[in-house]
Amino acid sequence: MRTIKDISYDYEGRTVLVTGAARGQGRAHALGFAAAGADVVLCDVDRDIATIPYGLAEAGQLEAVAAEVEALGVRAQVAVCDVRDPERVTAMVAAAEKEFGAVDILVNNAGVNSKEALEEMDGEVWHAVLDTMLDGTMYCCRAAVAGMKRKGRGKITITGSVTSFLALPKHAHYVTAKHALLGLTRALAVELAPHRINVNMVAPGAIDTAMARGTAGLDPEWMEEVSNLTGAWNLLDPGQAMEPEEVTNAILWLCSDAADFVTGTSLVVDAGFAIT
Repeated sequence: MRTIKDISYDYEGRTVLVTGAARGQGRAHALGFAAAGADVVLCDVDRDIATIPYGLAEAGQLEAVAAEVEALGVRAQVAVCDVRDPERVTAMVAAAEKEFGAVDILVNNAGVNSKEALEEMDGEVWHAVLDTMLDGTMYCCRAAVAGMKRKGRGKITITGSVTSFLALPKHAHYVTAKHALLGLTRALAVELAPHRINVNMVAPGAIDTAMARGTAGLDPEWMEEVSNLTGAWNLLDPGQAMEPEEVTNAILWLCSDAADFVTGTSLVVDAGFAIT
């Protein structure tokens, strides 16, 4: 298993809010920032969504990640919050600011998916995906930027996907949300630049997570169908998905002082998927 690469990032004294932090990419991001000295607010849901074909965060998972964060010598705050609910998002950010003084870095990672042909997709299925990833990201950004403006700087990352640039079969809702997140990234980068708030997107390829497995995203038959459309989906390690930590490494750089003049960009972490 790959680990976070030690290239001496220093986030001591900063607070990072990570959504979808109970497992997968969110957990990796939370631990990566904690290892670099940041205090971490951990956000995830407390219930499943009926139209999503796999279980979401389970009881105790978020607290377990908090224990892992604190074992690295920093503070953790657990925030049970469905990002589709703007009032709960506002309350979550207020609680984080009360505890830590500010949210310096926002990592919008929460996301869900399902695999359905368009003619089988009803409105509830469509909105479960769009409301979580697009609306939820907007709500989190909206709640966090006021504090960042008061401090005079901030970093926001938005989790897009290779599907922010291309399309896959039976994922109209997911592809639409990820394309829209690219637009949101660019719009916010322009709007928030005068306040020294950087907004960037990471665009992962196939990552080995519960979401990918739960939507048959790593099912060999489906991946063969995708490969016939797009070519090899992992040029560097054929047939394999990447580990979440590969995305964490990119986010740690985007949110660091080394990337102070990087905003409105999309950093693709996909082992060459999108260029085939």
